Amino acid sequence: MLLNPLQKDALTELVNVYVGYAASLLSEMVGLRILLSVPRVELIPEAEMEQGDLPLPEIFSPGHIVSSYISFGQDFRGKAFLVFPVQQAKLLVNACIGEELLLEEEDAVPPRFLDTDFDVLKEISNLILNAVIGEFGNLLETRVVFTVPEVELIDVTESDQRLFLKDGVYILILHTTFTVDEIQVQGVIMIALNLNSVSCLLQKIDALLEEQDV
Repeated sequence: MLLNPLQKDALTELVNVYVGYAASLLSEMVGLRILLSVPRVELIPEAEMEQGDLPLPEIFSPGHIVSSYISFGQDFRGKAFLVFPVQQAKLLVNACIGEELLLEEEDAVPPRFLDTDFDVLKEISNLILNAVIGEFGNLLETRVVFTVPEVELIDVTESDQRLFLKDGVYILILHTTFTVDEIQVQGVIMIALNLNSVSCLLQKIDALLEEQDV
């Protein structure tokens, strides 16, 4: 159940509306002009990624990443992750709180994260993931219940790269670009969904496409 070109275009357009809404909320929260876009969307069967038939996003190359996630449930069910390489996560945090990334931090592997950094990332993740998943719920006309976000600093190795893929039958990958006061930060939103949730989403997208053709 892969996306055809029309479905991918429609889903990309919808997602960019959703992340644009999330970016406006984030801008209000931090008092800065923030733009957030999703230039590329992929829907990938988890089994094909787990078996190595399809590559993981480049962000999961061995090394340190920061991952925050929420679980959501009821009719639209799954788990959503916001993932950054550590340098990108630190850059985003510093941009949001008005601090520059120090030279010694640029060379650190990984950068030094304070408890306040994780608090900022948790707030960012909570806002963005809740907004995006909430808008999917609105699209499907169903109520979505969220958990509190968790944030982890993870050293990804070859053996555990695919641990992220155990939460759903399909993985919806949203390649994201944050722009904060002209500073660009790259990350991904990964949404693990069960078969029923994916089917409902694609049925809704197909119905929207049919309405456009009428």
